[in-house]
This record gives sequence, C-alpha cells and structure tokens, in this order.
Amino acid sequence: MSSSNAVGVLIPSPITDCLLGPVCCLQVIKAGVETTCKCHGVSGSCTVRTCWRQLSPFHEIGKQLKQKYETSLKVGSTTNEATGEGDISPPKKSIPGHSDQIPRTTDLVYIDDSPSFCMMSRYSPGTSGRKCYKDKNCDSICCGRGHNTQSRVVTRPCQCQVRWCCYVECKQCTQREEVYTCKD
Repeated sequence: MSSSNAVGVLIPSPITDCLLGPVCCLQVIKAGVETTCKCHGVSGSCTVRTCWRQLSPFHEIGKQLKQKYETSLKVGSTTNEATGEGDISPPKKSIPGHSDQIPRTTDLVYIDDSPSFCMMSRYSPGTSGRKCYKDKNCDSICCGRGHNTQSRVVTRPCQCQVRWCCYVECKQCTQREEVYTCKD
C-alpha cells in the first residue's frame, strides 16, 4: 500500500504498479465513483436516507483502462542538453476528436513501442504452450497462431459430505477434460 495525499486514501499496490501509470489508473477510478443512496422507513417511506460513494465494478474500470491503452498516442521526446528539461512533440498520426495535435491531459501517451509479448524474448517468455480457454481468450492470448487441444482423464474429489464433527468425506470421480494451449 502507498499513501496519496492528493486523493486522501491508501492506494493498493496493484494501482500504484499499474502499467499505464498510477495517475492514469486513478483518473479512471475516480471518474467512475458514484453516489448511491438507499431509503429507510416504514412501508417504503423515505424517512431516513443513507448515501455513500461507490466505485464502479472492477471489470468496468478494466474496460476503460483497456480502451485508454488501445487509443494511446505515440509521441516524440526531446531533451535540452543544456538545461536537462524535456519536451514532448505531438503525435505523428492525427488524433480523432481533437482540433489540434496536442494530446489532452486525459490522453494516455507513450514514447517507445512495447515489445511483442507473443514471441519469446528477453522481455517475455512468449505465449507458446500457454494454457487458454477456448471460447474466452485463446484467440487473443495465442496472438492469432491458433491453439492445440489435448484430451486427458482427471480424478477429482466429488460428492463431498461433512461427517459429524470433524471431517469431510468425498468420493473420487473420473472425468475427461480438454486442455487448450497456444501453438508455437
């Protein structure tokens, strides 16, 4: 956890470690905070109203951060050797919805292209052989290379019951399952 005086809360490490930058992540989180109220009273009357601030569901925050990532802008960077001050040059591609070419403070910008995480490199083990879920994420995780399907038999505890006092008794059930892994 880290402390943020500007926000006035303790910020969990996943946010301060956010790859898009903690400021970007906090902007998205703070923008999604809503006031929710509930009425209390006899027969549905609203004699007492309780309100609280509530974060958006994390999957919604994740969608917004992914959208920011996918629409991020590549900018140039120059440093004045004499003063050590840096400056950002505008992106080379046009910015949809902007009248000028200067990124807004709410835009996510980057200087260097990310390495490919699809293939093995010094930055990543790649996705070859990585387990995926056929209908959920194999297409994106496997970087368009497709996936292998392996059928296997597994034995798992099943039909478990709590026995008086102190233990759980289970049967062993055998079933066939398919495992999906990314192709090379």
